Amino acid sequence: MKEFKDLKIYQLLDKGERIRVLAFGSSNTQRFLAGAHWFDYVSLGFKTTYGGACGQFIECGRSGDTTELLLERFDTDVKHYEPHLTLLTVGVNDANPARNISGEVYKANLLKIAEKIHRCGGEVIFQTYYACDEEQLEPDFVTTIRRNMQILRDVAAETGSALNDNYSRWDKLRLKNPQLYRLLMRDSLHVNPDGNCVIGLDLIRKFGLPLSEENWKYCSVGLFAQQYLDTLE
Repeated sequence: MKEFKDLKIYQLLDKGERIRVLAFGSSNTQRFLAGAHWFDYVSLGFKTTYGGACGQFIECGRSGDTTELLLERFDTDVKHYEPHLTLLTVGVNDANPARNISGEVYKANLLKIAEKIHRCGGEVIFQTYYACDEEQLEPDFVTTIRRNMQILRDVAAETGSALNDNYSRWDKLRLKNPQLYRLLMRDSLHVNPDGNCVIGLDLIRKFGLPLSEENWKYCSVGLFAQQYLDTLE
């Protein structure tokens, strides 16, 4: 599995070239609320280190999308931009029992998306969801969500791609301190701005990027939660 430090975007940046980074997914990627989104932290981290003109950071999330729907809009929302790096977060809508999407179909679609990204000359980071509030969901839904998150991990390893496994990390928090966990959640399937902050802080740390000091004062809850998550690892 590829480490973040081995991504080709760093070679481009070191040569002074501009990069294109794209977030592709469903409601976890689409913006709903005022305040910083997790993808904003990625943009801020790169621009703090490499300058404001280092590249473009493009959000292409659409609520309710499955892997099949991502494939349908791939040409307009991904291929059109020819991203050097795509953060792919998808799988909970595929897990909805009402959609009856098998694990085999979900995996095949993930592989197709990855192949299409590679054909555009880009790399992919597979990203699991933050842990969903399983006590608020139907047992069958929970089982299928967990199945899909493991399939996503397996596909990341199979394709030699980088992985950001939020689910494993957040699941420890959900079980150990459900009150703190729910302070980061908008509802059982989505994070709020503080939850977005935690994901964003985790991502820029994986990228090896700092956040400018003027932004730290706006991240107090996210920083506390991140440090608490660290103690649970």
